[in-house]
Amino acid sequence: MFEDSLIPSEVTKSAKDLFLLYYGKLCVFAKHLLGDGEQAEDVVQDVFVKLCEQPEMFPDKQVEAKRYLYVAVRNECYKVLRHEKVVSEYHYRNDIKESTEPEIINNIIHAEVMGELNKAIEALPQGCALILKKGIFDGMSNQMIANELNLSINTVKSQKQRAISLLKARLSPDMQPFLVVFLIYMID
Repeated sequence: MFEDSLIPSEVTKSAKDLFLLYYGKLCVFAKHLLGDGEQAEDVVQDVFVKLCEQPEMFPDKQVEAKRYLYVAVRNECYKVLRHEKVVSEYHYRNDIKESTEPEIINNIIHAEVMGELNKAIEALPQGCALILKKGIFDGMSNQMIANELNLSINTVKSQKQRAISLLKARLSPDMQPFLVVFLIYMID
């Protein structure tokens, strides 16, 4: 996506840096609006392509860039939803409404927290990370994880506890309350 010689190199580098920094978070944000992970990825990729094709729209500061990206993704999601409303014959899609500002803020917070949590989980030892991902992201119970990985349920529980302890140590103090709430909500 960033190899096109027609795009100025400083734009390409900046866009690539922003892509690496925000792609995952923006995908989570878009998925909340669209309800479809693949469609969310397409929307986020389209926003970055437009950013490269229109360098004059490229924000100078990272704070402005972050705001621009979230607004652009939100607007693209609304465009997709409006298009689906026209195309769809289902009454469910005909009753579309745009999210309110508090819903948007909650979705942004969720995307940021999930991005930080995912980054912290990726830094865990492989076994801890695998078990925690299966429990959190795949919604698997301890017994299901134990059966799939041919482990005892006690091993699964101890690896989860170890992973949580390591996450607490690695996450910044301001992220720890989100971790606690998230884990209470997600882990059985």
